[in-house]
Amino acid sequence: MTKGIAAFLTIRQSDFNTVVARYQSYWPGITVSGHVFKPFTAGAITSNSSGGQQSFSLEFGLQAATEQIIEVSAANGYIYDCELKEFTPTATGVPPATLTTFARFLGEMISATQADGAITVEVGNILDPVKAQTPPRKFTTALTGEPPQL
Repeated sequence: MTKGIAAFLTIRQSDFNTVVARYQSYWPGITVSGHVFKPFTAGAITSNSSGGQQSFSLEFGLQAATEQIIEVSAANGYIYDCELKEFTPTATGVPPATLTTFARFLGEMISATQADGAITVEVGNILDPVKAQTPPRKFTTALTGEPPQL
């Protein structure tokens, strides 16, 4: 039996309530559960022995709207919520009624690089359960103001 895998990405502001964008990577020209089609690839989700997740990569083709969202998300600490869903493809190519989530990754952008007509976003978890009892913080000028000049 053939199985399909689709990636569903929701980009949220750091308050986690405000949705900035919703993309899905499988059905061109079709909106599925509020996610519009945007061609992107999602890297593998891994976990280490301590239970903390490693970083996760997303690759987008160069488009002005996507570039703008990524630039703003870098400055404001947007949250990337990616779900990988399994399904049985239909003969007509429309999304099936049942999509089963088998993996989910939730994190903040660590870095973004642009090369060869694509933008690669590295998403990671700001929590560090092994090295500290409190999570490390990522300070930005939006949070702390302008750094002092020496």
